[in-house]
Formats: sequence, structure tokens, C-alpha cells
Amino acid sequence: MGVERGRRLPGSLLVLAASLGCGHMPTAPAPLGFGPVASFPDHRTVEVGFASADGAVMSGTLFLPRDPGRYAALVTHFGSNRWTREPFAGLVQFWTDRGIAVLSYDKRGVGRSQGNCCPWQDPGYFPLLGSDVLAGVRIAAQYPEVDPPQVGAFGFSQGGWVVPVTAATGGDDVAFLIIGSGPTVTLGEELLYSRLTGDAQCTPSGLSPEEIERQMDAAGPSRFDPRPYLEAVRIPVLWVYGALDTSIPVTRSVRIIDELRTTGGHGFTSAVMPRANHSWILDGAMCQETGPPANAGLIVEPWLAAHVSVR
Repeated sequence: MGVERGRRLPGSLLVLAASLGCGHMPTAPAPLGFGPVASFPDHRTVEVGFASADGAVMSGTLFLPRDPGRYAALVTHFGSNRWTREPFAGLVQFWTDRGIAVLSYDKRGVGRSQGNCCPWQDPGYFPLLGSDVLAGVRIAAQYPEVDPPQVGAFGFSQGGWVVPVTAATGGDDVAFLIIGSGPTVTLGEELLYSRLTGDAQCTPSGLSPEEIERQMDAAGPSRFDPRPYLEAVRIPVLWVYGALDTSIPVTRSVRIIDELRTTGGHGFTSAVMPRANHSWILDGAMCQETGPPANAGLIVEPWLAAHVSVR
């Protein structure tokens, strides 16, 4: 289930955190602002501390391409588990190799970040997480090597609910969004879908797609609804899904994206990788989180070239 069970990202994008200079982190929050630059063979890092809207201090690392320059940037938010910045070093390298700086931070209430992690049943939780990302966007834009008009956010799984909140409430501060396996349906619908497919227990339920759709229609939307935020988003957004996803109702999510694009004039794009599961594993089984990756770069890179000035 996208909310109750955290997900890892594609196996090919996961490498040892030490390779990016993260290492072991103490528990105290990072000092506010930027630390000194540390250089590595293929990238540079800067420790960052920033305060969210409620005053909680988030602790993260700004990853920079190897050579000094002026870069677009992404602030990341991942799934529902208690993620620190460390497990996603490979994804960070994917972006920095393409000339994009990345701010990855410990999730609220995890690692060195303050606050309370994971009360996902609280209706204010997703807006609060969105404010954390927005604070990250604003601090990233202050770094001298980051181009402020080109700071966006990347959300995966649960992050697909979170980063549209960031964009809807961030004014002109957020330039673009990239979302992987992110639901556009309500929280109640996602929970029900995961239960009906068997994804919540990582055991296929045996229900037919038709029966799942029937029960989803009967239940209808409930709980946190991202749609009001999506309707307020007026920046380019890319969603990438796997057709084998049993956590997120992909067809319903894409239907909402298409409706907003055609009736509301939103700059939304969606793509479905036919042989990928929720974690973008090629021909991956339910809940499989490691294995041969689907090549999401074939979708992401052309979109980036069209919407972001990569240097």
C-alpha cells in the first residue's frame, strides 16, 4: 500500500550512500543554512538545514554536479516509509549526471529532521509535508549555483500527493514537477485499491479487474483529495507510471490527469511504462522492489529537454 508500506526506488538507481558522501549522520538537526562544499570524483555536496512553515528544522544534502556552474534543481520527496536522504543516492546521481542539482532531505521526524513522522490519517499531514518541500525549494533557490526560476520538485509514490501541494501553494517558486507512481485519486481510493488487488498484503487477491473497478466505483472518493491542489497547479508536470502497479490505480489516475489537461488547460503529461510495476521494475511482481529496471529515462529525459534548461 502506497501509504502504509514504504517503497524503494528502482534497483538500478540505488547505490551505497557512502558513494555520494552521505555516511553516518548524527541525530541533531543540521544548522540552518548551508555548510561547506565537499568534493567527490563525480559530484559535490553541501549540508543544508532549513525551517518548514511550522518551525521544524529539516536536515538534508544539496548534491551538485561535479563542476561549478549555474544549475536547475530538484527537491525530492519519496514514499510513505521513514525515509532518510540516504537510500536514494543512485537517483540523485541520475540527476546530477544530467546537470541538475538535487536537495534530498531526511523526511520530517526521521534522521536529523524534526517533527512528527507519518501520521498519514491526519488530514493536515499531506499539506504539512508539502510545506516541507516548499521550504526546501526556497532554500535551494538561495544557493549561488542554483538558478532560482528553475527549481522544481520530484515526488515518488506518496510524494505524488505531496509535491502538487507544494506547487499549488508555492506561488512562482516552483517551476516544474516530476512524479513517479504518484496517485491523483483520493487517499481512500488508493487504500481501497491496494486492498482489493492484494498489494496491501503483497499477496494477489484473485479479484478480477472488473470486480475491482466495480467496488472502486461503489466506494467513491474519500479522505485526502489532491484534486483541488492539482487544479491550482499551472506549471509543467510529468507523471510516470508502471502498468503493472498494484498499489496505485493507474488508469483512474491517468484519467484525472487527462481531464485536467483537456478541460482546464493544464500543462500535464503522463506516460505509462507497459512492463513496469510500482517500483519501476521490469516485469516486476507485486511488491517487488529490486530487479531489472524499466528505463524511465527514455520518458524523463526528452521531457526535461523540453521544459528545463539543463546545463
